[in-house]
Amino acid sequence: MATIAAKLGLSQKVEPPEIDDRCAQWLNLFGAASRGRPYTNGQPLALPPLDVLDLADRLSFPAQPEEALEVIGEMDSEWLEWARKQSK
Repeated sequence: MATIAAKLGLSQKVEPPEIDDRCAQWLNLFGAASRGRPYTNGQPLALPPLDVLDLADRLSFPAQPEEALEVIGEMDSEWLEWARKQSK
């Protein structure tokens, strides 16, 4: 595999993309909220909106509640889609 990767020019490590502070805050909030994710029959469920709002309030997150629900909800939808594909 290493030989093939080298011939394709894929043997060099790629640096992760840089993110700004605001993006890092959203990722951290999503990560913290995901720790309390409910599951049923081994399948992940959506993050409860009240849990997200409570966590954002406790962390003094710099966003309005509506924005926090919208952004974390979209991140969660993408994660749930990814998780469903992984379980197939």
